[in-house]
Amino acid sequence: MYYNNKRFALSIFWLVLGVVLLVLSIAEVLDSSVYAGFGGGLIAVGALQIIRNVKYRKDPEYKEKVDVSAKDERNSFLRMKAWAWTGYLVVIIECCGIIAAMILGKHEFRQILSYSVCLILVIYFVSYYALSRKY
Repeated sequence: MYYNNKRFALSIFWLVLGVVLLVLSIAEVLDSSVYAGFGGGLIAVGALQIIRNVKYRKDPEYKEKVDVSAKDERNSFLRMKAWAWTGYLVVIIECCGIIAAMILGKHEFRQILSYSVCLILVIYFVSYYALSRKY
């Protein structure tokens, strides 16, 4: 079962947390309006997930569609390929950003992008090593 009680409880938790953040922001207990926006986002996510969960439990056609989609090998392959392309593109775009920041003299921006590329590559090599030992 794709949508279980833990997911349903987590959706309710996001909804309640969003309401709490929104109320605390409106009551000016929390100073920044960022909390109100974050709370509104959590309310939307929680409500949409609850609606999906209820629809999954009530509609057998939707349930079958979601289950097939979650277990389909083609979808799994496509998700894996999409993540691979995303990784390549992020590294290439960040490297172009490093060169542009270097040309424009934006030292801090260049350093942040360099750290990000470094972190991605370290995670890649650790993941590759772990997966090569497992498979």
